[in-house]
Amino acid sequence: MKTTFLQRNSLVKNVLIANSMIAAGMSLPAIAQEGVIEEVVVTASFRESLTQALEAKRNASGVVDSIMAEDIADFPDTNLAESLQRIPGVAISREAGEGREITVRGLDGTYSRVMINNAMGQSLAAGSGGVRTSRAFDFNVFASELFNRLDVYKTQSAELEEGSLGATVNLHTGRPFDYDPLEIALNVQAGYSEDASETSPRTSGLFSFTNDSETFGALVSFSTAERVVSNTGADTGRWEDDTFGSCSACTTDEEIAAVNSAWHPRFPRYADKTHEQDRTGVTGAFQFKPAEGTLITFDALYANVESERKEPFMQAISLARTGSTGVQQTDVAAYTIDGNNSLISATMDGVDVRSEAFESNWESEFTQFALTLDQDITDELRVKAMVSQSQSELDNRETTLIYEHYSDGDERQLVNYAESSSAVSYDFSSMTSPSLDYSFDTANPANWEVSEYRDRLYDASSDSDTIKIDLEYDLNDIFVLKAGFSQRDYTYEIEGLRADRSFTSADELDGTVDGLACGLSPQVTADMGSVVNAGGQTFFMGDSSQFNTYLDSGCWPYAVRTGDTRDVEENVTGFYLQADFDTDLAGRRFRGNFGVRQVETELSATGINSDQTVTVDHDYSDTLPSLNLAYNLAEDLILRASYAKVMSRPNLTDLNPGGSVAIFGDPAVSYGNPYIEPFRADNYDISAEWYFDEGALVSLAYFYKDIESFPTSETTRLTWAQTGLPDSLLGSQINDLIDAEFDVTRRVNGGGGMLDGWELQYQQNFTFVPVEFFQKMGVITNITLVDSEVDATGLQLTGQSDVSYNVTVFYEDDKLSTRLAYSYRDEYVTSHNSDFNKARYRDETANLDFSVAYQFNDNLRFTLEGINLTDEPVADYMAPGIGRLWAEQNTGTQWLLGMSYKY
Repeated sequence: MKTTFLQRNSLVKNVLIANSMIAAGMSLPAIAQEGVIEEVVVTASFRESLTQALEAKRNASGVVDSIMAEDIADFPDTNLAESLQRIPGVAISREAGEGREITVRGLDGTYSRVMINNAMGQSLAAGSGGVRTSRAFDFNVFASELFNRLDVYKTQSAELEEGSLGATVNLHTGRPFDYDPLEIALNVQAGYSEDASETSPRTSGLFSFTNDSETFGALVSFSTAERVVSNTGADTGRWEDDTFGSCSACTTDEEIAAVNSAWHPRFPRYADKTHEQDRTGVTGAFQFKPAEGTLITFDALYANVESERKEPFMQAISLARTGSTGVQQTDVAAYTIDGNNSLISATMDGVDVRSEAFESNWESEFTQFALTLDQDITDELRVKAMVSQSQSELDNRETTLIYEHYSDGDERQLVNYAESSSAVSYDFSSMTSPSLDYSFDTANPANWEVSEYRDRLYDASSDSDTIKIDLEYDLNDIFVLKAGFSQRDYTYEIEGLRADRSFTSADELDGTVDGLACGLSPQVTADMGSVVNAGGQTFFMGDSSQFNTYLDSGCWPYAVRTGDTRDVEENVTGFYLQADFDTDLAGRRFRGNFGVRQVETELSATGINSDQTVTVDHDYSDTLPSLNLAYNLAEDLILRASYAKVMSRPNLTDLNPGGSVAIFGDPAVSYGNPYIEPFRADNYDISAEWYFDEGALVSLAYFYKDIESFPTSETTRLTWAQTGLPDSLLGSQINDLIDAEFDVTRRVNGGGGMLDGWELQYQQNFTFVPVEFFQKMGVITNITLVDSEVDATGLQLTGQSDVSYNVTVFYEDDKLSTRLAYSYRDEYVTSHNSDFNKARYRDETANLDFSVAYQFNDNLRFTLEGINLTDEPVADYMAPGIGRLWAEQNTGTQWLLGMSYKY
């Protein structure tokens, strides 16, 4: 069966407006690039649309899952990442109560590729770890209401752009020909955060128009959302095994040795943060059919997010200082060491205490424009051409005002406190509910002095310009030949400035060491802040009204931070050839595709090395064959098999040529490595799907990835020419060192590894149950098991959970629709270390969400959603098997009460 693109567009339209199973958060197989789909008859029945979705999955050649909006501007989750986690093999990481990045089949966002409307997209954002500088996509930037379909490609075909080891995700905004001739929708919600006790608005709307002759259509949608979240918990900033100055509680040398070898919290403190966010998005689309066989589409997307995070902290900062002014001046007056060699509780004298007012403000802005032409040249030959431009810009400012209470006799103390006592007690017997106590009145400003002011600016941007041309030719009733060309120019730039300076160094900067820094005194007075209660502690803390006082003084000037200033330019050219086929083999349907993609990458990386701007050029090429097969072993049993050679480009930070060159003494070089090669792998996938009843499915998939190499750091001996750095860095020593060998510390391609796993999926409507009520129910569930090993270390990949699963139970009749969704993700390592005590991992999470909708009439619907009903925390620990708390955050349950109107 052959179809024109106009007929295919009608099929997409029918699938899009179906009241599909995605109301339950379940995946729906994509139909784009996956063979021919018979026309879907759309009905209002959820069960019938569910059956149609499974039929689409049966007809696909590769492994492609999708999520679609249940209705106009009404995605099933408030966050795109949270929707994606319903798909088998997809897990997410959360921050401030929202999904931020995805992991697919054990590979984190570094290895996945995200596209928007078929063009590369990158969203720049910031968070608790500062500016996100990897290639991973941050879903927090976009409101979910802007999109009506997400496609997740788990297997690769030649026509699909390269750049992924894990999966390719394609986000689609709405187009007018997807909808009825006139569609108007408005959604209004009130969001309530239990922990923050705040109510915030959320709105979205859509207007879509198509003329009577269906030759022109226009669509505009918008979304606005405000959000206030409280993050509460405990924090240690990691654990250390330092040598203390003394131990008055110890009576023997053995006890002193035990205390000094035990692991203690680096800065025990409570976390009581607030996170406020405003998110706005707008999409526009225009479609024009000037003649039969011609379709022109223009897509536009704008997204903006503004975020403010405030973190009031009080902490025993001495425990984070290993020098003579830190733990070496601290006396352990009482202690308890548990069976895991953790200094689980202690009372210490001679401890510096810090009051820290931290504030982060960042804004991210994303724009994309794309123009697409679909043209039928003949009945057999079709062409699709697209040009697109996308840009993401991020401005981030992190400011900290630090007041300190130095220990008695500390030479850095510049003022006399009302109380000189400096003892601190902590007890982490309960890791997530520690107790902390201080020996002086922390609410009295006379017990503090100005210690430090920090002001950090980051400006980052990424741009992507893409041209794509795809050809399709129906060779006969079995084969469709495809060929294509793509050209993409990608740039990423970041500049970091810092005005970090202690009060003592600022005092020196004004030319006179007199206890004043450009006229400012270290004395803290009541008008320099306020008494706050954070984490159950009451203390005096500075506030943002003081920030400009230090900046404007002249003693805290900004300076470029070389490690945070760099850029990367990539010019990527790709070609592909592919053949799709659909035929019979031994009386059973046999379909699939095979092809090859050739990609050439030219790279230019710039950084600051030894105060010089350095640019290094590099290029590499990849030949990427792929094969996807699907065979009907029986009418209701399908076997799939896929193979592809894939690649994912190196992390942006690894490409930085910035660093330092030592030309006096022993010559040495430290830098990233612009010559580092991409991640490359051979991917294998085999699966079986049994459609044992109408609207029912059991499927089992096995996947295996043979990964060629992972970047690692090494120190080796190289000649200057082998470093690839310009000769100008040798300065006056060029004649002596041009042929010398250097100790070079850099990133290189290390050993490879493997990853394999299983995905099991079960779905069924309860129509077989004799009770009518239960016949309107159904269940969708999946579980993913993953294992990996990096050859050089034998360790698992960071970001990989051994087990993840989802269970969704739903009910629907003509008026009422409900969903209860449970998502579990096993613990995963976030940072390896040769000392397991310093390895870091995130604890398991189990999130329960609920939604209910009541259709009042044909136009009006009321909704209620509950997110994270059990107040599941996000907790990071150190030392797998022991579990020393790094940080925990609880954000509480979020409720959204809403109303939607559709015309």
